[in-house]
Amino acid sequence: MKKIILLAAALLLSAQANAATVNLDSRTSTATSLWLSAGNYTVTPIKDDYTAWNAWGKTKGCNGMGMECAKGWINNYSITTPTETIFTSNAVKYRDAALALTYALSTSFTLAIAGSVDFFIGDIQYKDNIGGMSLNVSKVPVPAAAFLFAPALLGFLGLRRKAKNLVA
Repeated sequence: MKKIILLAAALLLSAQANAATVNLDSRTSTATSLWLSAGNYTVTPIKDDYTAWNAWGKTKGCNGMGMECAKGWINNYSITTPTETIFTSNAVKYRDAALALTYALSTSFTLAIAGSVDFFIGDIQYKDNIGGMSLNVSKVPVPAAAFLFAPALLGFLGLRRKAKNLVA
């Protein structure tokens, strides 16, 4: 019975979602590292400490919709996992940070085993940058089917134990 309870507890604990906010300052080359457990993760730009960043410190040459600027606010960021590097960018510059956040791209990645994941802004001229990116990093929860599977498994173990007792 102890084993069954431990198995159920392990299934419930593994189903809990993890979430963290990563704030990337565009004026530094410092990556923010998180130690994450194995699983699937989504990364979504959010409005927190930062909304977007500007590599030139100014806006210039935008169209009437505030897009396609020659210089302006951008929303790209990069992620390095133990097995891959992900670059996100829609290659568009915007008139303001709020508009850049509106069109910011989300991404996802999978960790086969626990490991360190680095989040960073890939730019080389930091002195004129302003702003940064705030990212919500969330572990994708175990599907609801797992909760249906656990009671069925426990039921089969109980039937097996009952049958074993009847034979003995």
